[in-house]
Amino acid sequence: MGKKYLKFMSLYFLFNILIFGENIDKAQLDHLKSIGVISQEDYDILLGDSKIKSGTSMYDLVINGENKSKTFEVIQEGDKLFIPLKAFFENIDFTNYKDINGEVTILLGDNLKKIIINLKEKYILIDGKDEKIKITKENLIEKNGEIYLEENLFKELFLAYIRIDNDLYKMNMTLSFSSPEDIAIRLGRTKDILRNKKLSNELYYTNNAKLFELGYLKVQLDQIYRKSKDQPKYKKDWDGNLEYQGATLYGQLTSSYNMKEDLIGDTYLRYDNIWEKHTLEVGTYGSGYGKSREWGLSFKKDKGYILGSDKTYIIKENVPIGSRVELLYMGIPIAVQDSKNGIVEFENSEIKGDRDYILKIYEPSGKIIEKVINTTSDYNQQNKGQMEYDINLREDESSSKFKSYSNIYYGLTNNLTLGLGYRREPQMINDDYKYIDTGRLEGVYSNYINSLPYTVVLGGDKVFNDIYDNSNNRNINKKYSYDVLGQIDIKNIRLKVKEKKSGAYYDEKNRQEYSVKYTPLRALDLHYDYERVEDHLNKHTSNSRFTANYSKTIKDLLVSTEYSTSRRDKDSYGVNFYYNGFRAFTTRWENKWDNDGKDYTTSFSIFNGGNTNLNYTLEASYSEKNKDMFTFRFSMDYENFLSFDFFGDKGGTREFKFGLNRIVDLKNPLEKIDSMDSSRVKVKTFIDLNNNNKFDKGEKPVNNVVVNIGKEKVVTDRNGEGIFYGVPNHITYDLKPTIRKPSFLLGNNKIVIEGRNTSTLTAYIPVKPMITLTGIVNVDDSFKSKPIGKMKVFSNLLVKIKDINGKVIETTMPDETGIFEVSGLFPKKYFIEVTYIGADREIKGLNRVVQLTYVDNGEDDNVINFNVSKDYISMKEGDKDTWLS
Repeated sequence: MGKKYLKFMSLYFLFNILIFGENIDKAQLDHLKSIGVISQEDYDILLGDSKIKSGTSMYDLVINGENKSKTFEVIQEGDKLFIPLKAFFENIDFTNYKDINGEVTILLGDNLKKIIINLKEKYILIDGKDEKIKITKENLIEKNGEIYLEENLFKELFLAYIRIDNDLYKMNMTLSFSSPEDIAIRLGRTKDILRNKKLSNELYYTNNAKLFELGYLKVQLDQIYRKSKDQPKYKKDWDGNLEYQGATLYGQLTSSYNMKEDLIGDTYLRYDNIWEKHTLEVGTYGSGYGKSREWGLSFKKDKGYILGSDKTYIIKENVPIGSRVELLYMGIPIAVQDSKNGIVEFENSEIKGDRDYILKIYEPSGKIIEKVINTTSDYNQQNKGQMEYDINLREDESSSKFKSYSNIYYGLTNNLTLGLGYRREPQMINDDYKYIDTGRLEGVYSNYINSLPYTVVLGGDKVFNDIYDNSNNRNINKKYSYDVLGQIDIKNIRLKVKEKKSGAYYDEKNRQEYSVKYTPLRALDLHYDYERVEDHLNKHTSNSRFTANYSKTIKDLLVSTEYSTSRRDKDSYGVNFYYNGFRAFTTRWENKWDNDGKDYTTSFSIFNGGNTNLNYTLEASYSEKNKDMFTFRFSMDYENFLSFDFFGDKGGTREFKFGLNRIVDLKNPLEKIDSMDSSRVKVKTFIDLNNNNKFDKGEKPVNNVVVNIGKEKVVTDRNGEGIFYGVPNHITYDLKPTIRKPSFLLGNNKIVIEGRNTSTLTAYIPVKPMITLTGIVNVDDSFKSKPIGKMKVFSNLLVKIKDINGKVIETTMPDETGIFEVSGLFPKKYFIEVTYIGADREIKGLNRVVQLTYVDNGEDDNVINFNVSKDYISMKEGDKDTWLS
């Protein structure tokens, strides 16, 4: 009697837990199983699904104390467990790895610890360890694009701790590196933001390269009035320019035309980031000799700056046409320029080596892009297996021949880079143009010695031709040189030594350079250079130079000072002030004293950035050496449509210029376009029947969807389409759709676009139809029950709908007729779990995966029939004949 009572009370207890939603723990389930109330299968189901799959096992995954997955699939072979690498990365939102041609390169945590898994050569290499781990069938399995690592190897690579409960199918891990979530939280992001990001699925769209598509035309017309000291009356003149950008031959075509001079400007096809951040450019360029042209080709990685022959730095960058660009140092604007045919070029005394600058690019639409330019030389150092190209081919108008140079740098190891160079250019020798071929070999090695970083560069140049040059009385094959450079950083001191030995063709025989740079403070540079040059007659000259630079920011004020002295030149010094605390504009006052302070030059300017409708620049300059040299200039541009420019000097020169600018979308001439470097964005909304977030053949459009980009909006037509014009490129935008139909939702997708050229960008917006799942339950004749008995069976059936990760979406029970409905579902896969919770008998439950579909004919095709027998529950979908249990 006691056992029956105990069993009855246990069944009643279990029934109440399941019906009223109370939590049930493992101890309670252990008790129910021990007295025979539930079977082992029931025990597994109530703990959180049936875990076993054919050939694999499904585990609950906990990482750093957080539940990550209910269906983490691992492989069991004998007593060994193999853990999936990519699924593990996906669960922690880790993306800092590459899988290229069978080699997986992983960079872990804050210190970017490198792990290489080479599946072809069968080894694993861990950063800091010389010995490779051999890959065998005992420690790694490849299956369906996934990499499974044996438990102990997996722990060695990624974990500080792992505990696996094979009875509960639970896996608890503690990472040995900082997870992306940990790093993001340290950067000030909250867990709520991280969860929202994880829940949303980002769909990213950009322009597809096209063979040809009409682009944008910029028309600029200027009326000019000019007079000078020799011509006291104003003379009327004009100027006009056309600029074009458009998609051509799967690249971006840029060209210009001077209407007054009937002169075509540089015309080139540009392919940005065509390979490993390299840019390919092919074009025909002005030669500087009237209307003659020179063909050219270049393929290189753009560093953003050029080092001149006099060791001065020039920042040069391609930017959107029509943009206004500020150059910032230490957060303060120090120069401003308007782009010319898509290019800005800054030459400024503040631009020096080993510094970070920011180009702040204001597009006419008001959008702002920032790009960091670092002027630190890396001597073209590459990582292992990495390559960098610098190839240039250009027609030479004066000789009617082509000149070319090419440099290739390859990382043999992470420390050693090999460089190969070849130059072929026409040169006038003995009254005739002849090709001169020069080769270069270079090695760059970087490492640490006692934690001090150092670099050594060895190189040499050699001319291959054997031609005697009568004008110099030398053979061209004596044109060779060898050079060596050594550099080491000792805390805030940089020591650099460079020596170059040249062949008999050159006047110089040997050049030695020594440099010491001391940076005691962040913005204070003390620099000493010594140079010694010896010719082939053993005569030598030398020079030394000392420079000091100091920059200091005080709120919105940047003060920059410089002092320079050398044995050959007289002292010079300067003080510059840059202030941007006056609302939207910046003032710049630059002062320089040359010739031991006797020659004073000053310039003053006021300019605003580019984020207002009215852009202007006011400049004035004065030179004490040339006292007549006092100039004044004022420029103004209104909404990139009307412009005004004035220039005058003390000598009586005056020039007024009134201009009209207009950008035309040649496909849609009546649309207002702010910038030539922009895209047409075509949106297409469709019913995502298979929930794959891709537009597939046969999927129908959705009309009347409102889509916003910022303040602009379109409403999709009967074809589900709408179009935005003049959306600026190189900026990421979120598309924000509003779906007006109550039976459709966007789901958890986030639609992101970024234009990269002038071709039309098409963004597909998947719309999710909401679906109702209907279940019809039949009670098998084996019950031999009356209608009242069937109702009792229905009331003891618990139905759970779960997503593919095991999360419960809905819990319900059939009504008195055996029917249940779950609405608000999407056309995708779900787990459906049906459990009999009655205390009168043991019935094996059901746990199956079902695929819901959308039918656009008013009928509901998502009907599932269930059958309850005295031993088990089975189901079949729709009109299928097969019953599944």
